[in-house]
Amino acid sequence: MPLRLLIVLLVCAGTAPLMAAENPKPKRIIVIAHRGAHQKAPENTLASFQHAIDLGCDYVEVDVRRTNDGVLVLMHDSDVARTTDGQGKVNELTYADIQKLTVGQSEKVPTFDEALKLCRGKIKIYIDHKDAPPAEIVETVTRHKMVNDVIVYSSYDGLRAFKTLNPKIWIMPPNPGTVEKINAIRRDLKAETFDGNVRDWTAEHAEAAHAAGAQIWVDNLGENDNEAGFQKSLDLGVDAIQTDYPEKLIPFLKRLGRR
Repeated sequence: MPLRLLIVLLVCAGTAPLMAAENPKPKRIIVIAHRGAHQKAPENTLASFQHAIDLGCDYVEVDVRRTNDGVLVLMHDSDVARTTDGQGKVNELTYADIQKLTVGQSEKVPTFDEALKLCRGKIKIYIDHKDAPPAEIVETVTRHKMVNDVIVYSSYDGLRAFKTLNPKIWIMPPNPGTVEKINAIRRDLKAETFDGNVRDWTAEHAEAAHAAGAQIWVDNLGENDNEAGFQKSLDLGVDAIQTDYPEKLIPFLKRLGRR
């Protein structure tokens, strides 16, 4: 082999790893369907979760409440009036009452058990903890063998309770607003990630969370639930985006090589 060709090959071989390091593969963004893919089916229903699965989402966000007789059901509001054909507070109604309700045209209010059964092995669960006892949620998740497939958003006291019940469950406090508090909460709660609306995050907060070993999951709901808002989240270096429009977010991320 000519000496000149050998030198060229050695130089190229030596620079290839450096070039790869300078151009790392873009991070894959986790997509969370807020209350399911509810543009196609009513929120917090099995149909909306199935649509999220069909779209290829990573998580569905669900709101867990408890009926008067101790059944865990999915409902965002404390009252059923907005999303069903009935009235009354979830914690004052029995499960038999809940079963009589219709969501949208034909859907039913699902139990937490039913949601886990549908989602297991297909999509993970982002639990927005409302008023259901943490112990009952943990028991249900454990029974379905989905401890590694859920993350919980709650108050600080609620998150502490979940971690005490099962340290393997991922928890997610809201962005507390300062670097000092981010570091303190990460140490205190052992939180794996922080949540918050994208408008409330700054580059400094994002860097602090990542430096502390936590992920950043943002809500792009409302005025930021569009491509401009999605790009704002990417510019912050987030790990996950929660949206009401997964059918728009996923194609956007694919165009950028982030899915």
